[in-house]
Amino acid sequence: MKIDTARIGIVGLGLVAYSHLKGYRSHPAAEVAAVCDLDAGRAQGFAEENRIPKVYTSFDELLADPKINVVDIATPTHLHSTMAAQAAAAGKHVHCEKPFCRYTGEGLEACRSAAQKGVKLMVGETYVFLSSHMKARELLEAKEIGRPLQIRQRHGAWLEKEKLQAVPTDRNWRLDPVQSGGGAFPWIFDHAVHFFSTAEYLLLDIPVREVFAVTADNRGLRSQKGAAHDPYSTAEVDIPIITWKYDDPACQGAWMRAERLNGKYDYMLGFSTAIVGERGMIEVLGEGGGHLFWNGAEQHLLLHREGKDTLAFRFDEGGDDVWKSDISYYSQGHVRQIHHFLDCLVNDRKPRYLASEGVVRKPWNRVIRNRRFKLIFEPKGRDRYDLISEHPYSLFAILPEGGEGHDLLSPMHRTSETEAVFAKLSAALADAVPAVDVRRVETVPLDSETLE
Repeated sequence: MKIDTARIGIVGLGLVAYSHLKGYRSHPAAEVAAVCDLDAGRAQGFAEENRIPKVYTSFDELLADPKINVVDIATPTHLHSTMAAQAAAAGKHVHCEKPFCRYTGEGLEACRSAAQKGVKLMVGETYVFLSSHMKARELLEAKEIGRPLQIRQRHGAWLEKEKLQAVPTDRNWRLDPVQSGGGAFPWIFDHAVHFFSTAEYLLLDIPVREVFAVTADNRGLRSQKGAAHDPYSTAEVDIPIITWKYDDPACQGAWMRAERLNGKYDYMLGFSTAIVGERGMIEVLGEGGGHLFWNGAEQHLLLHREGKDTLAFRFDEGGDDVWKSDISYYSQGHVRQIHHFLDCLVNDRKPRYLASEGVVRKPWNRVIRNRRFKLIFEPKGRDRYDLISEHPYSLFAILPEGGEGHDLLSPMHRTSETEAVFAKLSAALADAVPAVDVRRVETVPLDSETLE
């Protein structure tokens, strides 16, 4: 569905809304028509400060506005996919902040809603729109280091600037196990979507296949606070190391975290990545990045090649609006992302990061598009139960292809269309939880569908 002018309603006026606004305001085919926030004072203040004509405190009323044809969702995580589904059902194109969903089912409901209405639904994955990462991708496509084979990501401290735009004082939803979507590990759930999208982007879109994590017990360490605009503090147990395999068995990746929130120190600041190839290596800074030096000068990207001189690159775009970093994440990264979304609307092109990519990482996409699941449960000491999912994606999040059985009663994995299935299972196996043992999974073909 092509449009001539995007008339945007921004929903949720937290920190990232300012970056999105900057993107919309600098594009010739866009105008911000309205803002929406539950806090009426905040919404009115934001609108007056930025000369935005309409103010809503009701999402339904914003969706009913016929002049608005694009909705930008920048609300807390637990509202993302539900609001995206509502906006798509109302015939609006949608740009939604990450993480797109807490579990597969709710995200796919939004994807199906967008497909049925023929509107575009893009997830705001800013890391693939950073100048430094885009240059690294360009060098990789030019085969400057040969075939890329390994990703090494480091996560050091993000150092915030002293003066920020006003943000909501209550951001404790980020710590809530259900609202954040992360259960006992809300921080990693919120941020890992960036890490894995970058891991695939900088390995030329080879899908991540398997992921492994190492936990650390921090209870003996000094508790510290994170950035001033976030509620995070040192967790009792966190995940400092993640490794993964790709579809290509020759390739692998690792991410390591050492910063104040897990009681460790790394000289490198923010997010950085090393891409190791057959004949060279690229080192590149990401969000909040710093301290990448070559010949005494700070750089943003280094290209090392066997038998050749190292090349250094900088991307001076005015720095970041939030972090003490030259890498413009909260600014030009988001601006470039918003411009890409708008260009796709005006020219009727496919966005770089679709909602379906924000739901599941490949190779699960291949399975999720054409399979319905039949699950056979054999709890100890009880009769066998056969359940066929009425919704083709309902149990996918908790039982991926070749995976182990999990607690199927967890509310973290429910969708509106699976409540009846879970209620039936709960009644039948009340005294068997969590000892539900999935013995076998059968799949049968599902009518061809598209999520995009």
